[in-house]
Amino acid sequence: MRLTATMRQLADNRAEMVATTRFFRNPKVTAAEIVATAAAQTAVAAAGRHVLLIEDTSEINFEGKAGRKRGLGRVGNGRDVGLFVHPAIAVDAADGTLLGLAGATLWRRHKAKAEDYQAQPIETKESHRWIATVRTARAVLAETPLATVVADREADIYELFARLPEAGPDGLHTHLLVRCHHDRALAGQGRKRPRLHDTVAAWPEAGRIGFDLDARPGRPARHVSLAVRFGSVRLRQPATGADPKDPRDLTLNLVEVSEIDPPPGQTPILWRLYTSHVVTTLDQAVAVVELYRRRWIVEQVFRTLKSRGIAIEDSFIADGDALENLAATALIAAIRVMQCVHARGQAGALIPAARVFRPADMPVLKALVRSLEGKTLKQKNPFPPETLAWASWLIARLGGWKGYASERPPGPITMHNGFQRFDAIAIGFALAQPRPPGN
Repeated sequence: MRLTATMRQLADNRAEMVATTRFFRNPKVTAAEIVATAAAQTAVAAAGRHVLLIEDTSEINFEGKAGRKRGLGRVGNGRDVGLFVHPAIAVDAADGTLLGLAGATLWRRHKAKAEDYQAQPIETKESHRWIATVRTARAVLAETPLATVVADREADIYELFARLPEAGPDGLHTHLLVRCHHDRALAGQGRKRPRLHDTVAAWPEAGRIGFDLDARPGRPARHVSLAVRFGSVRLRQPATGADPKDPRDLTLNLVEVSEIDPPPGQTPILWRLYTSHVVTTLDQAVAVVELYRRRWIVEQVFRTLKSRGIAIEDSFIADGDALENLAATALIAAIRVMQCVHARGQAGALIPAARVFRPADMPVLKALVRSLEGKTLKQKNPFPPETLAWASWLIARLGGWKGYASERPPGPITMHNGFQRFDAIAIGFALAQPRPPGN
């Protein structure tokens, strides 16, 4: 389990480097198949649960090595070379457990948007990924009775709202929870159509909530107090690019939380959240906000995938097809790191370590217990053996965490470093095992 995309670390010698590169360049190896294999494993873990399918897009920028690359497209700025990844990550809605990758779309942008881009049907646009990825993921999670698609403002797409919420004949349900981006026109009477933002601002305050907001780039951690409003809105289909198969208008529930007295110099929190879930009480509105807060998991996965972990953008693989395969593999590896981050507490004590680790890894983990545990009770692994929390404790110790409850909990970088050390130890452990006679 080498959680790196840097070939010098991924392979031990030139022969392995060549073999690894050939694997990713093999035309029989595809990103879609890599993702499908991971999704099938996730489906087992997701069976019987209410699952959040958290979608988002990230660009993988290879401009720093552009002279060594071929077959890539352009990323968001229209100049640099790279590709895009768009995963749907499965998370348990009840306890926040990261279950795995449920689906993903990877692509390279080879041409600029046409002048009539907005008027084109969504099936011809890159934004169709928000629908296609989750539909593929939902089909794989056949034993999951309830799924809620969670996405940020880029997914504020009328076609998504019109086509995604569904209840199948077998009782499967798919809901959505999307942060609002556009000040949409609402369906109404008269010449002057009401607008979304003004309509929501006129709703009465239903109550207030508070929670600790995690630090993000450019924003320190802080406690926020927020006013809560909720109601239903009837969205009017946009005139440009309208598909006659979609309804002329549709109704969604909306929850708004707005920060009260933010610190000086800080942008106040303002979330307007569309959802197909029922919202008629303050408790239901707060539950929607709590589900949306779990969206931060996908940002952590992207951070681990790139500069602060697996370092996919440092790969020396040249071919675009091979880089797509590598990106799919690295995405799965980044999710495994985050699975251990999220399993470091009591939630992970109920999950078998086999969800992340191979059978061959278990003897290595057991052997490490003796060397990583201290003499005092405070330095003992507090979790049941062979659970994911137990294994995550060991990986964090290898990554530099001291094991004290008073210490800051191990994060993605610590877990990634721990996996790097664990891989080296596992190789040595395998080499030390006696070989069967005749080998």
